[in-house]
Amino acid sequence: MRTKIGDALLLGLFGVMLAGCSDGGSSQDAANASQKPLSPGAKASAPACATAWNANAVYVGGNSVSDNGTNYTANWWTQGNNPATDSGGSGSGKPWTSTGACGSGTPAPPVTPPVTPPVTPPTPGSTVGTISYHLLLGAGSAQDQLILDGGNYNDLIMSNIIAGVMYGHLVQEYYPGMQFQKDYLYGSIMGQLLQENIETGLYVNTGNLIDPSPDQQAVMGAGQGGPYQINNYAADMVSGSYTPAGHSLINYIAIQKNIGYTMAAAPQQYTKATPPSFNNKYYGPMLTAYFHYNDFVALILTGKGTGGWVTPWQPYYDNTLINFTTLPNNFLDVLLNVAYNQGYYGTLMTSYSKLGATATAATVAAVNAYSAIWGVTDTYQQYPYQVRYYLDQFYGNPIPTTSATTFATPANHVAFNIATLETVFANVFQTLAYVNGTGQSVYITSAQAQTAFNSALASSGVSASGTLDLSTATDRAQIFSVLESAIGNLETNLGTKFNATTNVQL
Repeated sequence: MRTKIGDALLLGLFGVMLAGCSDGGSSQDAANASQKPLSPGAKASAPACATAWNANAVYVGGNSVSDNGTNYTANWWTQGNNPATDSGGSGSGKPWTSTGACGSGTPAPPVTPPVTPPVTPPTPGSTVGTISYHLLLGAGSAQDQLILDGGNYNDLIMSNIIAGVMYGHLVQEYYPGMQFQKDYLYGSIMGQLLQENIETGLYVNTGNLIDPSPDQQAVMGAGQGGPYQINNYAADMVSGSYTPAGHSLINYIAIQKNIGYTMAAAPQQYTKATPPSFNNKYYGPMLTAYFHYNDFVALILTGKGTGGWVTPWQPYYDNTLINFTTLPNNFLDVLLNVAYNQGYYGTLMTSYSKLGATATAATVAAVNAYSAIWGVTDTYQQYPYQVRYYLDQFYGNPIPTTSATTFATPANHVAFNIATLETVFANVFQTLAYVNGTGQSVYITSAQAQTAFNSALASSGVSASGTLDLSTATDRAQIFSVLESAIGNLETNLGTKFNATTNVQL
């Protein structure tokens, strides 16, 4: 079952509780002891220092740097994480591993990172407005607001929308012909961030942390799953004799290399701190997209095959998916957000599956209406509609105000500068990997991502120097079209499938 962040004060207390639930430091102290620098007398025979660590450079697994007389090797894609404070051994969740003290001598060849993206993306167009969030619809006022003016959040919003389009791509790759409301499925990752994280409002676009706040430890502690609160991220179906073994997050080739723990360590990962990569603005949203896609698949496969058992959502869920292939504007996003928030075995999963199995256009209209949950205080029922409500604000769609049938249209605008979108697209996909022609798992390069993106612009007729408004329906459709095409182009160019899985550590 997934837990949900609620009151900020309670979470602050929860963060303190997490901090107090350490193992006494014995295992970490032992790990740190093995990484202490050599004594000054030993430095004469120490290896040469690698190129000095650069906070603005991007490093991938295997790259070497030095800092303050110690060499470090990157465990996965990382940027801005100081190796002196973010190093640990395999399975530690740290982006760096110390390889010991270094000294004078011929320096190691300089590392050439695959890309050094700009710290601040190009200035976007006009972004203005306010998003109200952390509220129960019809049963309370918003606790937080995201002030859009100035465009500070633009690249974070872009990264989340890119991940959302990938989410839809994965669903349709597994289940061709599946329909859904693009606004809500593609936007669901961003909506989830607002509802589940504590301090998204403190995000600063000159850094790479989604949540840089002092409250971060409450979402990055053991079993928490980062800003998106994908709590049960590690051990789900990673092994076992029953179907669907091999469908844990770490089984997906695209995200395995950067996830921050090994397949062997996955069953114990829930006892360890959430890996730093979960809080990275380029990787975190994409990881969450895979988490939801994995739910989509697991709900189909769980309980089937040898050693299976009866699940309460079947056969209704399978029949819902069949029905949704011919039912436009359906509520697939609601169904999957219920699965995430309350869990597979919660009553809502079965209820919505039964509705979907025989749904008509009239059923869809009833489920889509805010009146379905207006004033309800049960947070599990509210959650899918909270996500939609936040997205409707981003999109400039009418939102309910004093009642479920009294609407106002927010005057929000989110400018997607195409040059900025290309930069963010490249940065996002550099955190993912694929198996190349020689059977090696390698990171996607900036050049590969940019080629795919520029081809998408050409085929979509969108100017590389233009700006599209996420809050305008026609512009939003163009944004979605460009990203759909770019992801498809990249997949084809790499000769891979982004939903490919593996049962081995690559």
